[in-house]
Amino acid sequence: MEALGRLFNAATSATTTATPFGLKDAGGATIILIGATSGNATIQEAQDSAGTGAQNLAVFTRYYRQNSGTWTKVTQAAAATVTAGTGGLLAVEVDAAQLSDGYTHITASHASGSFVILPHDLTVQRPPANLRSVTA
Repeated sequence: MEALGRLFNAATSATTTATPFGLKDAGGATIILIGATSGNATIQEAQDSAGTGAQNLAVFTRYYRQNSGTWTKVTQAAAATVTAGTGGLLAVEVDAAQLSDGYTHITASHASGSFVILPHDLTVQRPPANLRSVTA
């Protein structure tokens, strides 16, 4: 079985869209920010795909930035924001267990960057065409 469907699923979200992504079949997700100018990305949790009850997910104490192929670890006090570097990549992990009771979705937004969301540690593994929609 291919890695897509066995290890991870994937979806995208453009800048300020803050599309809710479900973690129903995943142990967590890696959120990758691309094409950003510097500034904060905000990560929230929601109760469903409509974004009901969206609130900041202030659990992020570390994340990684890459510029020119080398990852750098960034540490901070627990917050719902992570800071992008101009023209590089940013990666932050969220564990499904970090979501509040009744919350099953995450969102991410940034003024200029876009996101690739990789739900991983799939609890239900399927061929890619049979995966649950990440935005449902």
